[in-house]
Amino acid sequence: MNGDCWMRHLRSIVIGAGILFGMFFLFLVRGVLGPFFLGGAVAYLAYPAVAALEKRQVPRQLSIILVYLVFAVVIGLVTYVFMPSLLAELNQILLKLPDQTDKIENITKGTVGDIKRLELPANLKEMVDNAIKRSERFVQGFAGKLVDFLVELFSKLFWFWLAPVIAYYVILDWDEISQNWINKIPSAYKEHVVQLFQEIDGILTGFVLGRLIVSGIVGVLITLGSVVLDVQFATLLGILAGIFDLIPYLGPVVGAVPAVIFAFLSSPWKALWVVALFFVVNQLEAVVFAPRIVGGRVGLHPVVTVFALLAGGRLWGIAGVLVAVPVAATIRIFVVFLDRMLRTYS
Repeated sequence: MNGDCWMRHLRSIVIGAGILFGMFFLFLVRGVLGPFFLGGAVAYLAYPAVAALEKRQVPRQLSIILVYLVFAVVIGLVTYVFMPSLLAELNQILLKLPDQTDKIENITKGTVGDIKRLELPANLKEMVDNAIKRSERFVQGFAGKLVDFLVELFSKLFWFWLAPVIAYYVILDWDEISQNWINKIPSAYKEHVVQLFQEIDGILTGFVLGRLIVSGIVGVLITLGSVVLDVQFATLLGILAGIFDLIPYLGPVVGAVPAVIFAFLSSPWKALWVVALFFVVNQLEAVVFAPRIVGGRVGLHPVVTVFALLAGGRLWGIAGVLVAVPVAATIRIFVVFLDRMLRTYS
């Protein structure tokens, strides 16, 4: 009996040491994990479509290829329509960046001079001066940060080529991989753990796919609206608006900033029209698109959502902000599961 107990302890130590070593190794090679995380996400999102085709007696390999072909056609059409204008706009931004930056600084300095000439109480004046300094730093750094963000995005294009390959093999062996993980769960907890993952899958699949579709619609509407308003770089502004729209609450506001700035460089009235455009599109999203496509909420309080966004941004930057809500929703489901388990066995 003592020997069995000693072997169980040794096995636990070995497993714990293996987990710690694995986590340390992943930390060391974290720079190359991006395509694998992206491939896992692609597999997770594509698997329901593959499974639906399999139910119609389509072999799995052919199902994956058909799903990929549909995605390829959609991406190809979007690329054919938007890529030429996007590349032209990026080229114009790089050429006009120095002049536009000077123009923004001149407008800012004129506005700052008008504000500083106002007679204000000392405390209020100090607050205004601090706000002006922060605004100047933001304006001066915004254009450069925007270009850096776009360059970094295009530098990761290799990830977008490798991820579908990784996803293909993951989907191909999806059932075997899932069953291997299920077999490792102790029999006493297997039913509860499987139920937990089913709950997580049920919320995340609909939420993630829904948010991607809604954000795509928002991006297209902002692009079309910017074209109608004759705002420079309409395609780029629509893409940015769609990407930032993935971020709840804060995203639509951040996504509007570039469009308002570029419109303001042309005319203050045009900037007001752009603000109205974003307001209308975001209202359509909240009232029409999101309820119909995303459906129910993930069950997070708005305060918790904002905290998750800030924490995700602090830990992992833009990627952290984008995955903050799904991760927070997963944690919430896990906490509810633990509470239910404790109540059941107490």
